[in-house]
Amino acid sequence: MITLSKIYKNYDNLKVLKDVNLHVAKGEIYGLIGKNGAGKTTIFKIILGLTEFESGTLCIAGSKKKTELPQKRKKIGFFIGNNFYDYLTAEENLHYYRQLKDIKDKEEVKRVLNLVGLEGVTSKYGSFSMGMKQRLGIAQAIMEDPDLLILDEPFNGLDKKGVEEIRSLLMERKEKGKTILLTSHNSEDITLLADHVWEMDAGRMIKVR
Repeated sequence: MITLSKIYKNYDNLKVLKDVNLHVAKGEIYGLIGKNGAGKTTIFKIILGLTEFESGTLCIAGSKKKTELPQKRKKIGFFIGNNFYDYLTAEENLHYYRQLKDIKDKEEVKRVLNLVGLEGVTSKYGSFSMGMKQRLGIAQAIMEDPDLLILDEPFNGLDKKGVEEIRSLLMERKEKGKTILLTSHNSEDITLLADHVWEMDAGRMIKVR
């Protein structure tokens, strides 16, 4: 699904990633752990084309060509922070993203809202709790049932029940053959979910499991 080979990334004079190598196979869950600023989110942004890298090779679904990568990235569902409109409801926000993604089926919005427990919520996004915002971000990521999910701290702000529900949702994705990359500050999330665990330390990737 994804291969990162000898990736280096700098911000000004700070080396954020140093010789990062990662091979992501289909149908498994990959967990990244590490302190804030260790480089976890930067790796995700490189895969998604949200930031450039200095050197190395990125391959997505068998393609390394920069001209082909944008099309490959369209098939990735991702959640990196919440980027929704405060004055819209959950359903209205997702219809906006549905149109951006050119998803024709309007019922897809209701389907994913039901999956994350936000069905029937009519309040505006600006009044949402942190947990509700997380659920909406995950709903946006799983629209159109992508084969690859990239989730940055998806459990932040969720209560115990919410964590259990989202863990279950991700395991269901895996059982359907989906591939998932995620980060979490809670080692228990990674331990329970991930088939492979990598630790980021000072820009380097260390295999844990």
